[in-house]
Order: sequence, then structure tokens, then C-alpha cells
Amino acid sequence: MAADSFTHNKLTMIKGPAGSGKSYLALGFLFNQLEKHCIDKIIVFCNTVAAKNSAKLGYLPGTRNEKLLDSQIGNLLSSKLGSRMEVERLIDEEQIILLPMSDIRGYDTSGMRAGIYISEAQNLDIPLMKLALQRIGDDSICIIDGDEKTQVDDINFAGSNNGMRRASKIFRGHDIYGEIELK
Repeated sequence: MAADSFTHNKLTMIKGPAGSGKSYLALGFLFNQLEKHCIDKIIVFCNTVAAKNSAKLGYLPGTRNEKLLDSQIGNLLSSKLGSRMEVERLIDEEQIILLPMSDIRGYDTSGMRAGIYISEAQNLDIPLMKLALQRIGDDSICIIDGDEKTQVDDINFAGSNNGMRRASKIFRGHDIYGEIELK
């Protein structure tokens, strides 16, 4: 069902608890599309929120990509793609672009033929989700992944203010949208 939704919908939300395969399926599909030249790049929108009840590290030296690779998105991509070196290679070749939500305003994927991957979307409120979705051009596809039931890491993203929950309510029933919940 996930592969069918990814293939036939411009926007798919894939939900489920930790370890259910959300990111594995989403990234597998996007890399398949990249290899088939159906898309030209993968753009990862991420909100690098520290895990609930964890200590924040504060300032980290380095470039934006170095900082992102030292965060949860870097860990996720490194584990799925085999190594940090492989992720760095894909970034250098501009096959992957990492874009933190803090830098998303004004960004537009129109003309990029991109696969947008919104990671850990349970940590987006309604305005951030709306802002992210407004960045997606007509020639791009988008996969939203997250678990708004058990993995919200900041109270500001919980309940009726959760961006995933709102996007599901708005897009459900539209031709461009599919929603999959993994067990």
C-alpha cells in the first residue's frame, strides 16, 4: 500500500511507531525514483528537535550540513544509507539536499523535479507544516513521515496544534493524497 501511494500520489503521509519502516520505505522509494531518473534530487526537510526529555547540546561548530549530519537526520540517513561518508558523497553530488525548517521560508522546489522527504513530521506545528507543503513545486512529490501518537518531542507540537494531524484532516479524500499507517 505504501509503494502504491508513493507511486500514485503527489503527497503521501506514512505514519507508525518507531521501527515500523516509515523512513526505510520512504527513502527506498525516493532513491529508486532517483536511480530511474524520475526525480533529479531528494530534498530532506527536517526540524531537528531534540528527543523528549533529552539534554540539548547547544552550539555546535561547523557548516549547516555538518551540524545537520551531527543531528538526528544525519543519524537516520547514515544508518539507512550505510555510512556518513555515503551521505556526504550524495550531498556533494547534490543528489541530497538537507534543509532545516529554520531555513525553509522562501525556498521553492518548482523546476527541480525533486522528491521531498519531510522527516520526523510529528515535530511540526500547523504553521510549519503549512510552510513546508507550500514549498513543493508541481513537478515534485512529497513523503511526510512521523508518529504523532507516541513520538512528539515538544509540547508545542502536540494535540490540536500538530501539523501531521492537521495535514491529514485537510488532505484526506483528495486525489493527490495518500495516507498509510504501519503497525
